[in-house]
Amino acid sequence: MQDGSKGSDPSDSRSTRRRAFLSAVGATGVSALAGCAGSDSGSTDSDSDGGGDGGSDGGGESTPTADPGGAQVGGTLQWGGAVPVQGLDPHIDTSAASKRVLENIYEELVKLQDDYSLEPHLAKSLEQTEDNTLLSMELREGVTFHDGSEMTSEDVLATYERVQNGDFLATGFFENVEELRAPDDYTFEIKLNRPFAPFIAKMATAELAIMPAENAAKDQVEEPIGTGPYRFESREVETSFTMSRYEDYWGASDEDGPFIDEIVKSEIPDPSVRLQSFNAGEYDFINGIAPRDAESVRNNSNVRFETQFPKSLVYLGLNCDREPFDNKDARLALDYAIDKEKVAEAALYGTGQTTASPAAPGSPYVHPDLGPRERDLDKVQEHLDAAGMSDGYSATFKIPQSYPTQVQGAEVIAADAAEAGIDLEIQQITWSTWLSDVYSNRDFQATTSSYLALWYPDVSFYKFLHPNGAFFFTGWENEEYNSLVEEARTIYDEDERADLYHDATEILQEERSGHLLLWWQPSIYAAQPEYKGPMGAPDGSTLQFQDNWLDR
Repeated sequence: MQDGSKGSDPSDSRSTRRRAFLSAVGATGVSALAGCAGSDSGSTDSDSDGGGDGGSDGGGESTPTADPGGAQVGGTLQWGGAVPVQGLDPHIDTSAASKRVLENIYEELVKLQDDYSLEPHLAKSLEQTEDNTLLSMELREGVTFHDGSEMTSEDVLATYERVQNGDFLATGFFENVEELRAPDDYTFEIKLNRPFAPFIAKMATAELAIMPAENAAKDQVEEPIGTGPYRFESREVETSFTMSRYEDYWGASDEDGPFIDEIVKSEIPDPSVRLQSFNAGEYDFINGIAPRDAESVRNNSNVRFETQFPKSLVYLGLNCDREPFDNKDARLALDYAIDKEKVAEAALYGTGQTTASPAAPGSPYVHPDLGPRERDLDKVQEHLDAAGMSDGYSATFKIPQSYPTQVQGAEVIAADAAEAGIDLEIQQITWSTWLSDVYSNRDFQATTSSYLALWYPDVSFYKFLHPNGAFFFTGWENEEYNSLVEEARTIYDEDERADLYHDATEILQEERSGHLLLWWQPSIYAAQPEYKGPMGAPDGSTLQFQDNWLDR
């Protein structure tokens, strides 16, 4: 595995800055906005098999782009997308494909930066007082929504009350909110009932994106209206998504954009077809390049190439509420049956990294002494005997077909399991079916999916693995684990919090939770030379087009 640094100064690489920030974020928590905790993002979906030069140190690789001083206004960006946009309500939708477009339409009170700090955004300033329990914000004046109305504290209050009083992705966070206040048109306050380390991080995610009070009153938003640099134009379900430059964007400038008149995302789930179309000049930009194609794209001197690591963590999900995986020994038998390195190599062609921890690689929250279980057929039989399944067992294995790396990995997993007497019947399903049947209805025995870049630990340890987490769906529960990650949410000292997460990781492995972690993988993008500006976004998974332009 290589650490790409082509076309950039390694001392200023995203991997270097990420490691520095991970240390800083643990120490500062959310005590002051300039040094508060990072984004609490996460999703059940990742890009369709983005891969690249990821290694244990992370890193990005890109072709240098023109100075933004030469940016041109106009043109239509043709984007070949990997996974179709799903819902359009940022407070509800869990799919990363949706977040990649909504990131440009909606905005939040604070914003994640390239160095992984947070800065005020729709909020002009933020102060934390009263033992970290009072957040006071001065809002920007003159910010307008895409319907032309001005954003005031009434809209911010309505947005936050919508999430607080409904059933949305961030609703659970409001258990720690005592009161929301809008004392005047441009002041907003949040009174917490106790210190709660992840709250400002949550404020920087789409789950608390600001919308007009009128939309906030709706159960579900069908037509997104935000304050971002691009406005929603149209969507053809499973086919295309179009957004246009918002000419009255409050943050517009000659240096920062937005520059592109229109962005048209065409939905092309097949990575081979997507790459072929790109090579034929049909698209200016594509995401979700399959790892098997990374080397050829990298070596094409006529193409801009960029990777970001880590983007997402892929896991084998086991339904602990259904046979056979309601039995701990059945889960452990499968764990011992799999050669994780072989699986990752088959799926990622050397571009990924195996793991036993949901914490971001290089962070202090990774357990220093715990790695993935090695394949051991004697241990498999020992646990099959303990489960009362000495002759093995059978289970369906539902794989989202939009993710070839997961399909390839699943084939190796099924082959390894078969040698150990475990029959996993692979069933390839669409991503929409996965969201409805597997994730929402929990109609599955085994599956694969992924989390987006999880460099802030509350996302990875709580959001997916605690029964009150927004993305919890495998049914595994452990009281000791739950207590540890609950306590970690109140701790600001990095070393103390890391110790709790190390203990929690041991429980995940010893009890074989419903998330059998497989590998970390990076995002990989390609663009035509005329497409200028940075590809990707600070979180490693979404996309921001504000400072991009077309030189033609």
